[in-house]
Amino acid sequence: MNIDAHPILSCAASAEYEGAFFSSGQETEDILMYRAGRAIAAAIEDDFEEISGFPAQGKVVILSGKGHNAGDALICANTLLDRHPDLEVMVLLAFPVESLRKHVRAPYELLRVRSEVHSIGEDDEIDALLHNFSQGRGIDLCVDGIFGMQSRPPLHGIPLRLLQAINAFPKIRLRAAVDLPSGIGDESDPRAFDADFTYATGISKIPVAENASIGKVGRVRYLDLGFFKPRPDLKPDVCILRQNILWQLASFRNPSTHKRTYGHLLIIAGSDSMPGACLMATMAAANSGCGLLTVGTVESVARAGIPLQPEAMWSTVPSAEGGLDARILDLLAPRFDDFSTLLIGPGLGRSQKTADLVKSVIRTIRKPLVIDADALLPDLQDALQQRPEDFPPVILTPHPGEWKRIGGDPFDDIGVKSLTSFCQRNRCLVILKGPRTRIANTETVYLSPFGGPVLARGGTGDLLAGMVSSLLSQDPDNPTAAAAIATVWHGRAADCLARAQGNSAVRTTRLLDYLPEALGFKH
Repeated sequence: MNIDAHPILSCAASAEYEGAFFSSGQETEDILMYRAGRAIAAAIEDDFEEISGFPAQGKVVILSGKGHNAGDALICANTLLDRHPDLEVMVLLAFPVESLRKHVRAPYELLRVRSEVHSIGEDDEIDALLHNFSQGRGIDLCVDGIFGMQSRPPLHGIPLRLLQAINAFPKIRLRAAVDLPSGIGDESDPRAFDADFTYATGISKIPVAENASIGKVGRVRYLDLGFFKPRPDLKPDVCILRQNILWQLASFRNPSTHKRTYGHLLIIAGSDSMPGACLMATMAAANSGCGLLTVGTVESVARAGIPLQPEAMWSTVPSAEGGLDARILDLLAPRFDDFSTLLIGPGLGRSQKTADLVKSVIRTIRKPLVIDADALLPDLQDALQQRPEDFPPVILTPHPGEWKRIGGDPFDDIGVKSLTSFCQRNRCLVILKGPRTRIANTETVYLSPFGGPVLARGGTGDLLAGMVSSLLSQDPDNPTAAAAIATVWHGRAADCLARAQGNSAVRTTRLLDYLPEALGFKH
């Protein structure tokens, strides 16, 4: 398995890279601007599916500056009008028409005859324009193309007035930023555009990936425009994962293979009071391609799980204080040579006996491990540092609360130093779950832009743990790739689920139904 990711750069580094790229003659600025505008339009239509589809007769406001971001926004509007002729579009120009750059004039002139255009002056009442345009029914889409990556704080003048009016306007269904929200950059202004989605065009910028900016940036969509073909001689410490990473899962399998070719995963999980976590991890693993699957759990969980997942083999012991203890290892010991990967933790409980079980697994089992949920102990780092150096890798899957519990360093930026240092100290990889899930090894942090609020419900982490361990069992020598591919697959399935059924009226396990669609197969 391979990792398909592109560098995330600072705005300054992005400007330098773009300058060199265009100077090389590989592409022209106007061609990439048209490519960006059309890609933004398509992505906006896709994202509207989460709120019952693109409004073909809706109202669209375009905030236009004078540079390439303005061109992207204007081309986006023209593309949407081509597809939906009944749209009503209003363009608000933050600068005089004569200041538009050369490549921006053509899309502006085309849009000018198809929409309502206002070049905002000092005396214009922006609130009145918005209310008159909305006619009390609200605005369906606002696309921000005022400033790009070279803007510097503080915001002032007409651009500031536009952003303040739009941010305060109560009825906008989707707020889209082109590349970066206006006012966000290597240095940012707190009055920047409030985006629901930021469509990062060409190069994903570090300010888009920072935790501190999520309230302004919203969710990130990376639109590849070809800047990294061929791959540049860059060694970035933070990258953004691409959907194309999933193509390898939609490829033909070797016709001479058999079930053992695709690994044998062992899951140690579950307790009397939390059977669901074990069952969800098991179901996710079984749906993610591993050849064989064994579950070591307590008897009560197996009784519930066998009818739900008959493909798995179930090894059980009576519960101890409601959970598992070291007897499960004694039971499974004769078969350890058969297993290629072990997942421990979902629904395990937090008794001292289960903690001792986790530590024993970490210190003694010479297999690639995935450690999740209740197995993420407060003294986990001590156990990891006692694991022999020649043992295979360990993947940890904490959410922010569990990251704090295991002693992870707090961070305010994209977390490169905190995460890679943790991985170096503990000889592990980390999948730090959250609105922007990060996958880290000892050198690099990978950001996944997939998924969204539909994942903000119990059990989605158990599904991810099952998927990660299933992929790791199929390719035990490539833990970073297994972690990255599983995270993107999980997030893409969540996107597909939300676009089909919204964010609210869904169950966690429905995500599994969308794993094929996330790979490009029809649902």
